[in-house]
Amino acid sequence: MQKRSYGKILSVNLKHNFKMPIVSALGVLILTLLLFNTTALQSKEAARPIEFLLCFTGVMLLVPVFYPEQDETIRDVIRSKKIDYTVVCIVRVLYSTAAMAALTAFMVLIMKWGECDVGMDHFWSGAADAWFLGAVGFTAAGLTNNITAGYMSTVLYYLANYGLRNELGPFYLFAMSYSGSSDTAGPKILGAVILMGVTLTLCRNRQKMSWTDRQILWSR
Repeated sequence: MQKRSYGKILSVNLKHNFKMPIVSALGVLILTLLLFNTTALQSKEAARPIEFLLCFTGVMLLVPVFYPEQDETIRDVIRSKKIDYTVVCIVRVLYSTAAMAALTAFMVLIMKWGECDVGMDHFWSGAADAWFLGAVGFTAAGLTNNITAGYMSTVLYYLANYGLRNELGPFYLFAMSYSGSSDTAGPKILGAVILMGVTLTLCRNRQKMSWTDRQILWSR
């Protein structure tokens, strides 16, 4: 029964809430291919298209996780359901993360066919950048209940990487382009998981409190 509920959540969200995010992410991929040379590049040079622009696929896919509930009517409907709202968000995060990884892998394959010196390091570095940058926006959008704040925070964080390389440490987005190493992929993925986990927990508590407050008001 529970598996059937999860399947329903997945199918409904893919049908109604995933079209614009995936189209936007595909747009980022196409723009990356148009703006950057992707043939016969050395390892560091090959990391640039992936780290400098493709990372925004994470933003396009993860920030809109909270978008449907910007509509108060939809938010009230979800609160009235038996399925935990957090579960709905987790399902959205999972299929969005899978799509993000697929787009990164596709980009790496295209560059491989273009005789670039790319491999799994480029995939992990690119996926980690996209996931972490998306998690920054996801956190801002979730905590402020404002999607615009999510997009703005990712742009600010991205721009900070042009002047704060040392200060950002393992969360520097252009690490592989600079050092040729994908060693920061692990910390970024862990950081993304922590950011998103904390955000979902806080949003769940806020949703419960809000729903309880309404019930108290209606009972008066």
